[in-house]
Amino acid sequence: MKYYFIVNPNSRNGRTKKIWPDIEKRLIRNSFDFEYRFTSGPLDAIRLSEDATKNGFDIIVSVGGDGTNNEVLNGILKCKELQNDLPSLGFIPQGTGGDFRRTANLSTDIDEAIKILKEAKKRRIDTGEVSFYDHKGMEQKRYFLNICSFGISGLVDYYVNHTTKLFGGKISFLIGTLRGIFNYKNIEAELIIDNNNTGKMNITLVAVANGRYFGGSMMVAPSAELDDGLFDIVIMKDISRIRFIKDGPKIYRGEHIHSPDVIQVRGKELFIQKEGLYIDLDGEDVGRTPSRFSILPSSINIIAP
Repeated sequence: MKYYFIVNPNSRNGRTKKIWPDIEKRLIRNSFDFEYRFTSGPLDAIRLSEDATKNGFDIIVSVGGDGTNNEVLNGILKCKELQNDLPSLGFIPQGTGGDFRRTANLSTDIDEAIKILKEAKKRRIDTGEVSFYDHKGMEQKRYFLNICSFGISGLVDYYVNHTTKLFGGKISFLIGTLRGIFNYKNIEAELIIDNNNTGKMNITLVAVANGRYFGGSMMVAPSAELDDGLFDIVIMKDISRIRFIKDGPKIYRGEHIHSPDVIQVRGKELFIQKEGLYIDLDGEDVGRTPSRFSILPSSINIIAP
């Protein structure tokens, strides 16, 4: 079994770079056959992952947070014509938010994470595909592992990515959330879900969810499953700033779902024609709508308990 570790040295405010030598020693001690590379900047993990896929590695391991996981996934799925020959995606979680690991039941303990990788138990899961326009106005396509959303979450994500994470993920997301709330205005739009038109509504947030958590442990889609072949689409409509702040704690517990201003549906595809809503892709600010979201059933193996 050949492993390829893609290490984001900047994750956890640079802590990952400091502890990697110790992780490497533990891998050697556990008789791993492996290579590793540090990422050099944004999107570099996509290139590294694509190269490792083409070079026949069995398991490609993301050592970082949700953003690194997303890039490693994208590198693998760029080679999806290989089908059953695709490598599995493994994890040593090192992010500040850690949203995907909560749904996948991954461990933040290094020894436990290494044990999971060594056992190499595969779980076949779905992924998502989204088209959008980047900040230069160019149409792009990306895959996502966890959740892709638009509306206030995209604007929040922009602010989060420009806020220090020195005080940890939850505080960073809280600061970004408050800034996003006070700068976001609800936008009227129509959604088409599996060819059914929802009609016009004032969009506060739409989460197209494969996993359950986003925003640093907010349980936005409490019923989502990674392997059911469907998105859980959570629509929050026409919610005021004051109400959003007041009800914010409910999202962490998944209790917002019971609000009359929240709609939850399952579907395979969503299309939004409206321009200009910010997009959050697995915790990264990547661009804006219009966008099309499609589920890719059973498209990758992950290494998980």
